[in-house]
Amino acid sequence: MDAQVRISRAPGKLSGWRVDKNIFGKFFEMNGRDTYPGIVEDCIANGSFEQWYSKRKKDGSNLPWTMRTEVMYRDTPFTSGLAYPWEPIHFRDGAFEQLEGGLHGKSEWKRFQRFKLFAAGERRGIVQRITLHDERTLEYRLKVYARATSPGAILQAALEDKAGVCLSEKKLRLSTEWERYEVTLLLSRASEFRYSDSPFGEYRLSLTAEAEAAGDIDLDWVMLASGDAVEGIFNPATIGLLQKYNVTSIRWGGNYANEYNWKDGIGPWERRPVRDNLNWGGLEPNYFGTNEFLRFCQLTGTEPFLNVGFSRDLPPELAAEWVEYVNGSMDSPMGRLRAEHGYPEPWNVKLWQVGNESYGDYQFGYTDSIDFSKRIQAYYTAMKQADPTISIIIAGEDPMYVDYSEIPGQPPLWNQRLFEIAGPAFMDGLDIHQYTRGIRDAGLRKQWLEDNRADAVFYNQVLVAYPSQYEKLIAELKQLAATFGFPRLPLEIGEWNLEPETDADWPKAEYETMAHACYVASMLNVFLRQGDAVQYAYQRDNTLYSRAYPVDMRPVNPGNDTSRMYAEPFLRLDTGWRLLELEAEGSGFDMPATWVRIRPMNHVPYIDAAAVISDTGDEIVLFAVNRDLASARTLTMEGDWQYGAAEITVLLQHSDTPFQRQENWHGETGYRVTTMELPIRPDGKIDLAMPAGSVARMTIKFI
Repeated sequence: MDAQVRISRAPGKLSGWRVDKNIFGKFFEMNGRDTYPGIVEDCIANGSFEQWYSKRKKDGSNLPWTMRTEVMYRDTPFTSGLAYPWEPIHFRDGAFEQLEGGLHGKSEWKRFQRFKLFAAGERRGIVQRITLHDERTLEYRLKVYARATSPGAILQAALEDKAGVCLSEKKLRLSTEWERYEVTLLLSRASEFRYSDSPFGEYRLSLTAEAEAAGDIDLDWVMLASGDAVEGIFNPATIGLLQKYNVTSIRWGGNYANEYNWKDGIGPWERRPVRDNLNWGGLEPNYFGTNEFLRFCQLTGTEPFLNVGFSRDLPPELAAEWVEYVNGSMDSPMGRLRAEHGYPEPWNVKLWQVGNESYGDYQFGYTDSIDFSKRIQAYYTAMKQADPTISIIIAGEDPMYVDYSEIPGQPPLWNQRLFEIAGPAFMDGLDIHQYTRGIRDAGLRKQWLEDNRADAVFYNQVLVAYPSQYEKLIAELKQLAATFGFPRLPLEIGEWNLEPETDADWPKAEYETMAHACYVASMLNVFLRQGDAVQYAYQRDNTLYSRAYPVDMRPVNPGNDTSRMYAEPFLRLDTGWRLLELEAEGSGFDMPATWVRIRPMNHVPYIDAAAVISDTGDEIVLFAVNRDLASARTLTMEGDWQYGAAEITVLLQHSDTPFQRQENWHGETGYRVTTMELPIRPDGKIDLAMPAGSVARMTIKFI
């Protein structure tokens, strides 16, 4: 028998709690192109010409970043005197200078870009390779500050293809004083090679000048946005995708939260400082601040979740001021400041978090569990004084995801100390993260295959089915919390996803595959079954933050359709949904120990199922996933229905093989979603054939 579930609407089978729709959230932090132009429509990197901040050393190089050719943008060399990642047009020694005293951003080290014209009629300038959503619009709006010491200087702003052929241009006559120029550039045609092998797409923005005599050309604060930006700011494609795929909540935070001072991101853009992004490299112009994020959540119909940083540089008083700025009335100091910034009404954000993976030595504010548990109390108290109605989630550690221990050889104590020292009085929930990766070392992976007489498909299957073990870890965490006085511990799975470590020639359950979608379904089943605790969950998936950069960008993947399929019933306003306990049995496999993150586990079911029932009891939705990546399986269902008394419809998500890749930017080709109706057998049972690596949603409406 592959799998069989028995469904009963008896009162004892229904949970006393309802599933929280915020389990269908997405995680977001200020990290590269996710923000610009993924959310805020600015297609330019370092438009304010600052000294570029590089955190990582590429290819193991020990050279300083100014001597390396790869910093963040592949194949973009560093040019002496020119702000990275801009590139020169007609380079000449001494022609380019970064000078202090620009017009936008952090005044104590603000810079602008100068290039010199050494003779009349000479043409020189700068260019940046970019990508544009030209399938959406051909209109782009350029803003730039400029001035010239040369008489009769003309600045030509142009959008070009990657070969330098001009597709749109405007000429600006410059004065000797700084002026802000705003022009519209309309592409004469769209690119035929979108999303090819270049990390930059197929376009370039060039800014070149010539004059009647030798002199200097100065540029500052360049921005390029699409003409269809919502409210002149937001990426309409991202808004549409988040709505289409039923995203219910967005968590802003992550590593960046522990370095972020919220006061950098309020007020007029021209007064906001440009900061080094110390966590991820590059620069943060702070266009996407508090009010922009909250307005973005309004436009997308999502509930915001704000992450307060934990560090000595971000004290509790600052956190409390942030709460007041967001939720305070105009009678409060911070509420009055918010009103001065154009937002008189409080935002009334209810979901807040303090700290992010603060157990890790890679974090700003990193500390030990005892210090964190004591100091977190001041954050909680100050924030609750600012608004007693908010819920404050505290940064915890995920079981089996981390192995940071303050006692060598002993399990991590972070959560236990947090429960013991802070306890229920100083936390409204716990934030934990889960990235399932497998075995990182290639030699250990090969040894694992030999030891378990397994192949690469089975290795991926272990990772896809890991959520079954994760559910047991959540249950153990709930039990631990109960011993410290938590009658019910709300959990926020603040970041989660499958990022499989495999050999290059192995099949891989990566984003573009149904194998990955099966992991998504398995995690969502866990969240449903553990919904008495799991109230918020935020998948780390940058697919929906639409930016046309091929590097770290992919078409909408099967897992997004899986999330949409799961979330759809919970968006209805006419009913809530309770967990319906299933009686399940069937075949499974034994999960071997897989590095230090996955422990052995017997009889992991191939088909994993979870069900919910409407408040009125006349509708059941059952979710099922076949995690066997090699074979089809049949799910047999029986329940308290009779032939003709119920309507059963099924959405089946599947592909030709679980590892087939979805690579089409404008439609599903690597997978498909099939709608079908299932008959009830004479004996009252229902059979659903599930291909290898497939996901199903079955709706049973009682007549």
